[in-house]
Amino acid sequence: MKMGALVGALALSAVGCSDDDGDAANPLGGAATPSAPDNVEDLVNTLYGALADNDASTACALFSPSGQVEFIEGHDMPTCEAAVDSIAQAITDAEAFAHPTIELDDPNATEVDEYCGSGISVRVPDGAGDGVIAAFGYSQQPDGTWLVTSYSTSSCGG
Repeated sequence: MKMGALVGALALSAVGCSDDDGDAANPLGGAATPSAPDNVEDLVNTLYGALADNDASTACALFSPSGQVEFIEGHDMPTCEAAVDSIAQAITDAEAFAHPTIELDDPNATEVDEYCGSGISVRVPDGAGDGVIAAFGYSQQPDGTWLVTSYSTSSCGG
């Protein structure tokens, strides 16, 4: 019986571990943290979808540590979750916001930035709350995945 209890305990302890496709386990329990997308278009779609759904867990997992700090400070909020909530509350059409138009100037770029149209253009349909966020910067990581690495609330001069 002791061997059976040990096997059962080992099986239960494996429940929160990472799976083979690289998803990180949530150390607090619940669903696993989503893995970072392997292309910038998927990253943008996942981010905007998470913002529209007020899914802070998914949205915040898509940021690098420095990108998350800029995002939090840009919204003058105490946490990433609060910043996501502030955006979600201002979105007028979540379905439209969740499906932006993405135009990538250089498909081989490893860094692209929405700020002033540097490498990528992301537009949500009119009336969806497109004025509620500023601009994200995205960078490819050494493992080939993409993260949000910067955030700017400044407007382009000119």
